[in-house]
Amino acid sequence: MPGAQDVVEQLNAHLNAHDVAAGRALYADEPLLVMASGHRLDLDGLDRVTEMTLAAFPDMRISVRRLLCQGETVITEEVLEGTHKGPFAGIAPTGREIQLPIVHVTVVRDGRIVERTAYHDTAGILRQLSAGS
Repeated sequence: MPGAQDVVEQLNAHLNAHDVAAGRALYADEPLLVMASGHRLDLDGLDRVTEMTLAAFPDMRISVRRLLCQGETVITEEVLEGTHKGPFAGIAPTGREIQLPIVHVTVVRDGRIVERTAYHDTAGILRQLSAGS
């Protein structure tokens, strides 16, 4: 059975491959998913958010800058990068490149993600998209 770090690395690989279904398969049936806004999602909601993000940033790539693992818990410091080519948060495509620092706290049990919480500056991406408008 893969360790917690392996599962998180697989998740990021699937996200970078834009394979939403493969990423979803790494989660337990009813994980605790908390967005940076504090909203909780189910797996269908997570799929919708991921698909909307990929539609808005079709070249999206996540780079892990730092990874800390302690038992079942993995903390990653990441940067999401992409070019705004589709609607996002009510903003028409701008063609701007964005960089969004993100921290994820992920708990893995029995090879499946049971909890994942995101922390990022939600307004930061909006500032980047509206810069110079």
